[in-house]
Amino acid sequence: MAKKKKSKKSRKAGKKTAKAKKAKKVKFKLKGPQRVYLGLGSNIGDREEYIEQAVFLLGKIKGAEILKRSSNHETQAEGNADQPPFLNAAVEIKTTLPPKKLLKHIHDIENTLGREREVEWGPRTIDIDILIYGNLIISEDELQIPHPLLHERMFILLPLKEIAPNLAHPVLEKSIKELFEEKKIESGVTYDDELPGFKEIRKGSPDDYERW
Repeated sequence: MAKKKKSKKSRKAGKKTAKAKKAKKVKFKLKGPQRVYLGLGSNIGDREEYIEQAVFLLGKIKGAEILKRSSNHETQAEGNADQPPFLNAAVEIKTTLPPKKLLKHIHDIENTLGREREVEWGPRTIDIDILIYGNLIISEDELQIPHPLLHERMFILLPLKEIAPNLAHPVLEKSIKELFEEKKIESGVTYDDELPGFKEIRKGSPDDYERW
């Protein structure tokens, strides 16, 4: 039996449906390079070395440029406290990569530096989190932006405040400095930036990772 030829109207409808399906796949339309803030942490082996290598490899990503990095700060582990203390830092980058492509590069770097994911909140050679990506708000199983615990974690807020105190949280609409001060009051700390469990290890600079 011969197939009925589709009418001109149905062909147009089919084209519109195909276009709609294609459009749904494009979730993020970026207008130029985006400012992205990353949190880095390490508590296994030569922690400082892992942080520096991670910064170096981030700078090698095509379509990404490192603008700033914070000092390294040492703090006791949260979540699973029965593990060595962490070194934490924050990095500001400029990138044209969409969030999921950037996340793929980040996972590649973590794997290169020996990151294991067997234990949740467990020890790690390196942990790299996307904290804020421009003004984007994303809530998916594999990617949440802004980082859902950003405003609750002093080990994130302290280094981030160092490089971007006036950066606004896209959801809470407060600056990083404001969030830091609120958390500091909540934790009962009244003296400036000297938080219990924190120790500044070394001031970072671009020269630190150029040598790699």
